Amino acid sequence: MKKNKIIIVMIFILIIVGFSGCTQQDSSSDESTDQTNLSSTENIQTILAKADTIKSMYYEIIASITMDQYGTQNANMKIWQKKPYMKAEITSFTNGITNTIKVIQRPEGTYNYDNQKGEYVLTEENETFVTSLQYFDNEMIKKYMNNQTQTNFETETIDGKKATIIQYTPINDSYPMAIKIWIWNEKGVPLKATFNMSLGEITMLMDFKFIDYSFSDIPDSTFSV
Repeated sequence: MKKNKIIIVMIFILIIVGFSGCTQQDSSSDESTDQTNLSSTENIQTILAKADTIKSMYYEIIASITMDQYGTQNANMKIWQKKPYMKAEITSFTNGITNTIKVIQRPEGTYNYDNQKGEYVLTEENETFVTSLQYFDNEMIKKYMNNQTQTNFETETIDGKKATIIQYTPINDSYPMAIKIWIWNEKGVPLKATFNMSLGEITMLMDFKFIDYSFSDIPDSTFSV
């Protein structure tokens, strides 16, 4: 069961990696408690559309995944994205054990780094990861916003950056979930996110902080396999 638990956690870490086509600084000390409504001169659709114009992006994610039955697992992620490519290096910390997973997504499929072979290997084992990206895909969020009547969204200032708060609950009979995302108004990408879900008797709470964004061009060689 412990092995299955780790696999589940890593799958949902990767779900977040796929969000925004692209989950800023630790906001615990710099986050404003004041909340205001989104300006009428800029709606949520125009904010989300800004992410579509980003051609290349690097960022890091600090993640905390808590399950009542198993405690908390922490992970740090480095993400390189340049459509249609994505590379992720995920380092997890559990019970004093450090584990690193390297993944590259290319148009022809997903590659996992095989430590024994010393190379990236095309795999078919990430189907759950690929299909679950719908919950965090930027286009899906925009469609969700088109299909609901909410027009006033709360905003918060995180590390000096104005963010609009989006909340939604995807329809899924297998595992109920609730998603809350703080979208950076200037760039249309996340500053932080929370994810609550239930897997049968297992409840999972995930907190993500997005830091060190860079929008410089990434060489194609970064995604070579």
